Amino acid sequence: MGTDNLFHKRKERKARLLRRRRAMKAPYDVILIVCEGAKTEPNYFSELKKAFRLSNANVMVCGRGSDPLSVVDFAIETFRREQEFDRVYCVFDQDRHTTYNAALDKMRRIRLGKGSKIFAIPSVPCFEFWLLLHFIYTTKPFDAPAGDSICAKIIEELKNYLPAYQKGDQDIFYKMQDKLDNAITNARRVEQYHQTSGTDNPSTLVHSMVEYLRDLKKE
Repeated sequence: MGTDNLFHKRKERKARLLRRRRAMKAPYDVILIVCEGAKTEPNYFSELKKAFRLSNANVMVCGRGSDPLSVVDFAIETFRREQEFDRVYCVFDQDRHTTYNAALDKMRRIRLGKGSKIFAIPSVPCFEFWLLLHFIYTTKPFDAPAGDSICAKIIEELKNYLPAYQKGDQDIFYKMQDKLDNAITNARRVEQYHQTSGTDNPSTLVHSMVEYLRDLKKE
């Protein structure tokens, strides 16, 4: 009896929280962003959300999972549990992850229903390529010896422009906000280049989500 009572109390508490969140929502899409990284990516998108003055009730950012497939699984589980998101974004790196292709394949097959959409936002080799595009345009492939992180090569180049950069940095979005248009332009050029290049190294789709979030309140 006590266990059943506790279950019902938790269920009612969750229902109250959901009702409160719905009441606080602004009149635009409700977004879930799930990131592979625990700090760098969530920090960046949380800062972006503040800079664009997006409602916390409309845009949820979380860092879950240590590989692409766990990011996708968590995003799907969260959507099915709450079922209030219009769009779900899964942000993850290729680097040397063995589940990268499985994550992309699962996202191609999944259907959320109720008009909601799910989007893969991969970066090859990693999220820091998006940061690098704030400063330069490049399609130079990045690689590293077996066992080493390919992302370390990107960070090494990024430090030519951000010498103090470390994974998990705070204020990383604000430090480069004035170069955001440059990054979007460069990312579009990279995307166009890879239509005929026969490779996706390096590449990122972060710009597509950033542009959507930037214009969210205008829709």
